[in-house]
Amino acid sequence: DATEIGDRREAIRRAIATLGAGDVLCVAGKGHETGQIIGTDVYPFDDAEQASVAVAALEGRI
Repeated sequence: DATEIGDRREAIRRAIATLGAGDVLCVAGKGHETGQIIGTDVYPFDDAEQASVAVAALEGRI
């Protein structure tokens, strides 16, 4: 199955939330970039940071 989620932060959060024991998540395509381009604007965004935040939230650390 595939689900398209327009908000990258939400997509990472939801993907991590669905992982089970032994699963692996590959966040591909933007890891080297430090921003998210929306229209003509660039917003600070880091895939690894967002993944860490999502994991911490699931573990109840934030």
